[in-house]
Amino acid sequence: MSRHYLTLATVLFSTCLYATDYTFLNSDMFADEKHVFHFEADYGHVGAAKVTTAPAYGTRTHYSEGNASLYFTHFLNKENSLTWQAGATYLDLGWNKNPNFHKNEYTYGIGSLTWISHSVQQWRFVINGGVAVDATTFNFPNSAVYYAMLWGRYAQTENLGVNLGFFAYYGAKNGYVLPILGIDWKLSPQWQFNAVFPIDASLNYHFAKHWVTSIVATSLGGPYRFPRRIHGGVGKYDDGIFKIYSTVVELDLRFVQKSCFELGIGGGWNFGGWIQISDEHNHHKKYYDFNGAGYGRIFGTVTF
Repeated sequence: MSRHYLTLATVLFSTCLYATDYTFLNSDMFADEKHVFHFEADYGHVGAAKVTTAPAYGTRTHYSEGNASLYFTHFLNKENSLTWQAGATYLDLGWNKNPNFHKNEYTYGIGSLTWISHSVQQWRFVINGGVAVDATTFNFPNSAVYYAMLWGRYAQTENLGVNLGFFAYYGAKNGYVLPILGIDWKLSPQWQFNAVFPIDASLNYHFAKHWVTSIVATSLGGPYRFPRRIHGGVGKYDDGIFKIYSTVVELDLRFVQKSCFELGIGGGWNFGGWIQISDEHNHHKKYYDFNGAGYGRIFGTVTF
């Protein structure tokens, strides 16, 4: 890859097992000095998933999430760049019979700064830091989650990259550290295989000049065990914390105009997951499991 193109690898949301499609975790975005702005958005929805844990057994959640972010890249030189991000994420549990809190919809504001470097031969380094905060209250001490990432990619060959590093977050009485480890492999001009935990797990086929189809293993709910402050909590869960995790496999179809425009749709199956609820100090934890359901997504990017 030409060093005139630097990866905009900004990260907030990741998962324990698979890649996530949140706007902060996209290692496939590129920019050059003539196209320094990048906008992306996506929206996904899960069909009715049955809750299997008492006292909510038999109720259903219709989970959905969306994201939108604008990035600006400042090139320090041909080898190094800084990228600023401003955006928002949206989550709707769609769980109208939730016994512990009544608010389903949550919006978080996001800001981050990323340094990307190709200064060391055969290496790409990404250092990222940022914050997400509940956009309803902007109460940073109570709801803000701060995150950081160090990610290195070594070009073993022209077609094979080895990735390693870590991703961490802390806030709202919670913290977590995940390793970054895996390979990306261009099998042929048409086929690309990515297995980079927890950033990207996909098999991509470029079957025409502007068309790509992919099988993607991903997740919903943000980073693994990402905490959110509860609104409308009942009893000890007033100002409590909830987390959600679910695994998805989807088939995507994308129209791609290189370095300019991308639009895609995807569909697949959510294999179920859990919602964890705790009090304001992250104690008295309770899990609600839910079953699988169908899943659909639409997404797009514009670089200018």
